[in-house]
Formats: sequence, C-alpha cells, structure tokens
Amino acid sequence: MEIEKVIELLNSGKSLKVVAKIIGIDVRDLKRKLINAAVEFDKEKKQYEYKGVAPEQSLSRDIKKKIMVLSVDKPFVKKENNKSQKNSKKENNDMEYLMFKDYQKVDQSLLTEKKTFFLAEDMYSTIKHLSIEKRFRINALINVLLAKGLEHYKIDLKKN
Repeated sequence: MEIEKVIELLNSGKSLKVVAKIIGIDVRDLKRKLINAAVEFDKEKKQYEYKGVAPEQSLSRDIKKKIMVLSVDKPFVKKENNKSQKNSKKENNDMEYLMFKDYQKVDQSLLTEKKTFFLAEDMYSTIKHLSIEKRFRINALINVLLAKGLEHYKIDLKKN
C-alpha cells in the first residue's frame, strides 16, 4: 500500500490503530514512517498532510517497506527530541562519574583542618543532600565542587 493511500484512509476517519492493523504493522512504526515521509497531522484542518515538495516521489513509496527520509523532505521532517534528551541524560551521567572520580582523587588527609565559611541555606541543603546521597564527606565534596568551579572560570589554584 502506498503512503498516499494511507493518508486517504487516515483522512477518511480511520484511526492510526485501525490503519496500522489493516496494513499489518505496529502503530509506532506507522507513525515513524509517516514522519519520515514528511506527513504530519494538521490540527487546524484535522487531517494528515504531506509537508514536503516532492509528493509524487515521497508518497508513492510502499508503506510496508523501509521509509527513509528523502533528501528533498529533510527540511520538512520534524524529528522528536528523544535523542537530545537521551544525550543530555548520558552527559549528566558522565558528569556524575567525573565528580566521583575527582572526589576519589582528593587527599582526605589534607582536609582535616576546619575552615569556616557561610553558604546560602538552599546551597547548603543541596550540598548536604548530595553528600548524603553519594555517601561523600561534605568537606571533600565542597573541595571538588570549588575546584571544578575555579577550573570552569580558568582560575589557577594558588599553592603555598
């Protein structure tokens, strides 16, 4: 079945689920294939429309076969942001791992002397919660966070 026929079925009032069952594919696959073919649901008109510039080329493809985004349709295909969310989560996990590795590098014996400074209440609560959650000593954690902050602003540590 061609993509054009699928659009006609959808616009005649059949749901995605029904059309997917008629074709014999999963609903998620049908959605993905329609997105790759630059077909979107227009909420104002309440119907599916081809948004690209080459309908005869894009809509004549068989829906049961693999539907790749055509180069002429690329500007009109709106991919979901799931990939960017996955990448940011991975980046966050990497940052947690880096913080853990930096924490392990801290020479705990150098942090025995008590120093006094004050933090805003929300800052202290965040650091305390993090130290409990990660099972880090609070003074070593603060040392790591300060070192990373200084590194971020390209401020060299002064050695005695």
